[in-house]
Parts: sequence; C-alpha cells; structure tokens
Amino acid sequence: MKGISKISTTTAIVSTLLLVAVGTEDYLTYDQLAQKNKELEAQLAELTKREQQSVVMQHVNAQMEEIANEERRISDEQRDEAEQQALLAQQERQNADEQRRQAEVERQNALVAERKAVEASQTAKSQQAIAEQQRAEAEYSKRVTDTLNYLTLARNLGNTATTQFNAGNYELADLLAYTSVNFTNRYHGDIYAPMVYRALAATSQNKSVWNKHKGSVTDIAFTDTQGYDFVSCSTYGELLRHHISNGKLQTTTLFSDSHYDFRDVYVDRKSATIYVLSRTGHLFSFKNDKIRLMLYTGIRHLNRIEVCNGQFILFGEQQLATFTPANGTVGPVKELPYKIVCICLTESLPLLFDNQGRQHQVKSIDNITTSKVPYSGQVTAYAESKHAHLKAYGMNDGTIYLVNSQGKATRLTGHRSRISKLKMNGERLYSASFDGTLHLWLTDAAKIEPMVLFSTNGWIINFTYDPQKNNIWTGDQKGNLTEALISVPTMIKRLENKLKRNLTREEWRYYVGRNIPYEKYIGKEGQP
Repeated sequence: MKGISKISTTTAIVSTLLLVAVGTEDYLTYDQLAQKNKELEAQLAELTKREQQSVVMQHVNAQMEEIANEERRISDEQRDEAEQQALLAQQERQNADEQRRQAEVERQNALVAERKAVEASQTAKSQQAIAEQQRAEAEYSKRVTDTLNYLTLARNLGNTATTQFNAGNYELADLLAYTSVNFTNRYHGDIYAPMVYRALAATSQNKSVWNKHKGSVTDIAFTDTQGYDFVSCSTYGELLRHHISNGKLQTTTLFSDSHYDFRDVYVDRKSATIYVLSRTGHLFSFKNDKIRLMLYTGIRHLNRIEVCNGQFILFGEQQLATFTPANGTVGPVKELPYKIVCICLTESLPLLFDNQGRQHQVKSIDNITTSKVPYSGQVTAYAESKHAHLKAYGMNDGTIYLVNSQGKATRLTGHRSRISKLKMNGERLYSASFDGTLHLWLTDAAKIEPMVLFSTNGWIINFTYDPQKNNIWTGDQKGNLTEALISVPTMIKRLENKLKRNLTREEWRYYVGRNIPYEKYIGKEGQP
C-alpha cells in the first residue's frame, strides 16, 4: 500500500510540472521550451528511474521487512521456545535440586540409621562383652574359691598325715600326705607350705643318721661332683672318707689321732688334694690315698682355710697368713687386733666377724676393709643369696636378721641358742643351731616362720649341701652324720614308691570329703 501511494504522488508532481510548462510557453521561446522539455524529460526519466528504483527498493524493503518480520517471528518463536526451555530447564533444575535435597535427606537418614545400627551393634557387643566378663569373673571366682578350698584341704590333709605319722599309722599317713601333695600341685599351691612340707618330709623318710665320729663333727666337704663321696673331720683328730650308695654309707678312716683337733677340711679338686686343719696349728694334706703332715703353721687356734682371688689364706682366731700348696710354705703371719668369732663368705671373698661388733672383708692379706655390724649382739653365722638379693645374720642368742635389697631387716625367731651355720638357696634359708635343730625359712612368704627339718639331741656344729643340692648333710656334737633329703621331686617320688594301696572310699569320704571325686593312686593310668 505504501508503494502505490508513492507512485500517485510522483504522477501528480509530473502533471503539475507539465501544466507549468504549458503555461509558460507563451513566455518562452520554442527552443527554450524544447530545452526545457528535454530537461523535463530527462528529469522525468530520472524521476521515473528513481521511482522505479524506489519501487524496487520498496519491494526490497518490503521483502526485507517481511524477512525481518519472519526472522523476528522466528526469533520470537525461538525466544519463546528458549524461554520455555529455560522454564523447563529451571523446572528440571528445581526438580533435580529437590531430588538432590531429598537424596541428601535420605542419605542423612541412612547415616543416622547406620549410626544407630552401629551404636546398637556396639551396645550389643558391649553388653555381650560385659556378660562374657561377668561370666569369666564368675568362673574365675569359682575357680579361685575351688582352688582355695582345695589348697585348704591339702594343708589340712598334710596336718592330718603328720598326726597319723606321729601316732605310728604310717600307711595311712603316706596316703594322706600323697593326697595333700597331689592337691597342692594340681592347684598350683606352695609345696613348701609348712603343713604340706612337714608331712612330705616325714612320710618320705627324708632323714638318715649315722654315728661315725668320736668327737664333734666340725666340717663336711664333698670330693666329687655327683654327691656320692665326701670327707668329714672331728675335734678328735679324725678324717673320714665316705661313699653313699642306695641309702648305705660306707666309711674309711684316713686319719685318726686325738692329739689333734680338726676344725676345717678343704677339697682342692684341681689338684685332687684334701687339706685338713688342726686347731693346734698343724696342716695336713691327703692325696693318692696317703695323708701327711705338711707343716706346723705357727698360727694359734687355726680354724679355717679359704681361697681368696686364687690365693690360699689360713685363718686363726687372731692371725692369718698365706699358704702356697706348690711348695708347702706359709707366708709371714699377720697379727689381728681383734678375735675372729665367725668366718663366712661374701661375693666369694672371706668375711670375718670379730668380738667387737665389726665385720672385715678380706680381698687379700694386705687389703682388709672394716665396717660396723648393723645389729647389736655377736654374729656367729652369715649367708647371702645373690639371686634373691638377701643377707642373713645369725646371732649368738639364736636370732636371725634377714635383710632385703633395700636394707630392711626382718627379725626371725625360732632357735633357742647360738646359730652355728646359715645357708641360702634362692629364697630358702636353712639354719642350724646349738639347740639341735635344722630349720627351713621361706623368705618370700607373707609371714616367715621356721619349719623344723629335723632335730637331734646334740649341738649341730656344721652342715652343707651335696653338689646337686638334693640333700643336706649335718655334723653334730655327738659325732653323728645326718642326711636330710630336701629335693621335693625326689621326696614325692620316694613317697609315691612307698604306696601299697589306695584310700578306701570310706577313708576318702572321712578324710577328703564326700563331695570330692574319689581318686585312685595304685592302678591309675601311668601306675602299675
């Protein structure tokens, strides 16, 4: 429509121009009119051309406008579609966000549920553990109670066994003692508990006595490492050699002269030589079945020979001197300003106790350190245990002071007179006294009390272990040699071999108990 309007306007203009030209013909010449017509025609042609171009342009513009409108329409459609897509995308994003939020909520709920499940599982396990612990504690308490009951029964049976043994009912005593030992070992009790050990010692017949010397037995020393051969000496100048076999003691006299007073015998296994000292100051040696007087030492009241750092030292009551076995000579005699009452060993070195309350450690004849004895009274015996870090001082009045590694002392009482000898084997302390008893002390017990291993009617002067520490050999004032078995396994085996029958069921119910399952010792598995 706009193009048609533009063409009409152009035609009107042209018509107007022609009218103007005709009206001016009267005033212009023909040439001028012709020229003017040409110009007008030219203008008209130009205008027509322009009009045509304008029409073309109008068509082009119209087409362009239509294209633009189409593009705008397409754009609007695309925009609408894009907006729709955006809305859809936004909706999907919102949906995704909602799903993600829902998923997170579900995850959190799952975590909470899992945590609650774990807590519930842990609670269940904890309750199960508590129940298991309570059950274990209950079982342990029952075991402890049963153990204590059986150990108490074992001690009571041991006491009853000792009573029956003293009454002469040896067969019943053996059976009760073996039952006591059996329960003690089964329930991990202490076989050295006094009631149990006394019954075991008595029924296993752990003591044998031989009267071999005329004088007081002053020392005993083993000549072999198996514990079958040993020598003993006495105050009557006796030196005897013994061989023990199957409970029998075979004795040979090596020397006997009452003019001498033997106080110490020393066995040098390297040279296979036995040295024996007389209080008269004489030193004898025995080798190759021959004994000879080596020399007169000149030492008054000679009573001990010890090896100190490879050097032999002879001790008298107030003198000491070195001794050289190779040439049989004694070095210069050294006088001491005190009287030696007791000679012992500490850390393999001689330890002297004098009559003035002092102790002297001998490192060599020229290196003697002196210190005060930490307890009042006269020390007559001393022993120590490196394993248990213990020291024991035996006193003239029968008291024993037991000292631990911190220096704390425990006063032990049980002997009625002078302590003559002390020995320690780990936590076990053995003591002999002039009261005629040999005691065993369990130093690791809550309450340390003496157990009498055996007693005699005379002073026990000395005692020693055999090399395996299975037996203790003692010598007393009346010339007796006493062997006491101290090896618990050997005692149990000896007692077991003595059993000839089982307890009857009636005896079991009476002595052991009706609620304790009956056991056989003869005819059980492992027994003939």
